[in-house]
Amino acid sequence: MIITLIGFMGCGKSSVGKALAGKLGWDFADSDSLVELGEQMKIPEIFSNYGEKRFRELEYMYIGKTIDRYDSGTAPGKHQERNIIFSLGGGAPTYSPTARLIKERTFPIYLKCPVEELIENLRIDGTENRPVLAGHDLETRVRQLVSEREPVYSGCAGMVIHPYSITPEIIRSIRFR
Repeated sequence: MIITLIGFMGCGKSSVGKALAGKLGWDFADSDSLVELGEQMKIPEIFSNYGEKRFRELEYMYIGKTIDRYDSGTAPGKHQERNIIFSLGGGAPTYSPTARLIKERTFPIYLKCPVEELIENLRIDGTENRPVLAGHDLETRVRQLVSEREPVYSGCAGMVIHPYSITPEIIRSIRFR
């Protein structure tokens, strides 16, 4: 089973995903890390050198490769059955080929937080590695992007839940739907 975690930056996709995967004994992957490792560049460098469109194409490629590996059973892992919690970058579903891919081949869970919580998390975490926020007032930009992305996230999601409410039991229940 492939569970994709989608949602706005700062909602906890990576930290929640790692914790869930650990509790379930599943694999974990983060699309931002895969892109950076594969391209040998940080995301802000990719944005700066090639633009957001090219970044989204690369992101789609790495997401697709990972989904293919888990769908085909060739993914490395300790278990016969290949299960993964896959955290996607906040903008991944805004690229329609990625949205289509995750809707068709994974179970997407939208980790939804109140805007105020996202802003606070981003203030704490910092925004230097978040190119879509660069050069903007944080609160204004987050509110704008959340407003634009909310319909995309909701349209992709098989489930919508607050990050602190998701449990291994919820993930296990998805398997039997």
